[in-house]
Amino acid sequence: MTAKNTTSTGKNALRLFIALWFLLGWMSHVYLVITNPEGYRGFGNTALIPAYTTFWNAFVMPNIIVFAILLIFFEITVGCLISSSGKWVKIGLVFSLLFSLFLIQMGLSDTSANVWRNFAINRLPNIIFIALLVPLFWGDYEQSLPKVIKGWFSKNGK
Repeated sequence: MTAKNTTSTGKNALRLFIALWFLLGWMSHVYLVITNPEGYRGFGNTALIPAYTTFWNAFVMPNIIVFAILLIFFEITVGCLISSSGKWVKIGLVFSLLFSLFLIQMGLSDTSANVWRNFAINRLPNIIFIALLVPLFWGDYEQSLPKVIKGWFSKNGK
């Protein structure tokens, strides 16, 4: 008999953290787009690709409510995919990875002239997030997160 390949508790805990990051993170965008849509303007100022700043200011900002709504749906979708099972988890992880790479290019809106501060605030958080995310690609996700969590608290682990 061969041992069944299952995902460790540590990987599932990390998967839960990342799923919750997306499933709860959308709320910050609802709040920001309602209370201060201009708060998004700073994100265009920290892009590594100068043409992106122009695109952000000329196209995204005039339509920020639409883009914020799309971002809200994206975050909910990614969180649900990562919480699901099978191939859908890996699809969610791919979207999460691509989004994080995009955020490294875009930055997180701190316009410090100091190179190290700029890196630490605008790029490093997403590099760390990617470092946490990458090991999850080698997991086996036969169970959805709700089933995994139920197993953590049940007597027989199922």
